[in-house]
Amino acid sequence: MKKYFLFAALGLPILASAQVPETVSTYKKSYVAFVNESILSLGDVGGWSLTSVNGNPVDVGSAESVKPIPRFSAFFHLGEQIHVNFSNSLGFYTGFGVRNMGMINRLNDTIKVKQRVYSFGVPLAIKIGDMGKKKYASLGAELEFFFNYKQKTFLGEGRGDKVEKFNEWASDRTELLNPSVFAEFCFGKGTYLKIRYYLADFLVPGKQTFKVQGNEFGWEPQRSQLFALSYGRVISKKRK
Repeated sequence: MKKYFLFAALGLPILASAQVPETVSTYKKSYVAFVNESILSLGDVGGWSLTSVNGNPVDVGSAESVKPIPRFSAFFHLGEQIHVNFSNSLGFYTGFGVRNMGMINRLNDTIKVKQRVYSFGVPLAIKIGDMGKKKYASLGAELEFFFNYKQKTFLGEGRGDKVEKFNEWASDRTELLNPSVFAEFCFGKGTYLKIRYYLADFLVPGKQTFKVQGNEFGWEPQRSQLFALSYGRVISKKRK
């Protein structure tokens, strides 16, 4: 008889735990959040050819290889997101944001060109994961309007000396509208890691120039693909 009481004592907790339904973290059906991030970007132009000197065309020779340099930017990246959750495991978000994006390329041993834009973007992404704990993966796309362009040219080895600096509004040197696709991984507490790839070339062919020692040179990139890795935070607004 004691054996039956012992088996019952051991079995009841197991049976009780099996009958208790698994708790699901509570989630908000919708909320608005602020976003900020830091971005590491890299541009691939392949090679480049000289096309003109002081506006005079030159014979295009073989393309010189380009050394791309990673570009880090912590300012100015701000946005607002609107999140809608269908369940604890599925949702989506949209919103808008301003981003500082660009590329740095060493064209040869002595010339380095930094090119960046400020953009206004509208994303749309599907979220899959735990919405209550805000641990999820997202796949999405974003359309960005490049509204301000800035270029710096450096001469010399290493960091070099800055010999040119200017910026333009709605510049024709870059595509004004550029779509991108991204994968995002949220780790909870609002932190995320995002990988982004732009579908169109960053630079417009036939519009690239730089000035060195009073001379203006036209150059043609083979391509201008732009990639980015960003780390950021999503901070939910508190309801009043």
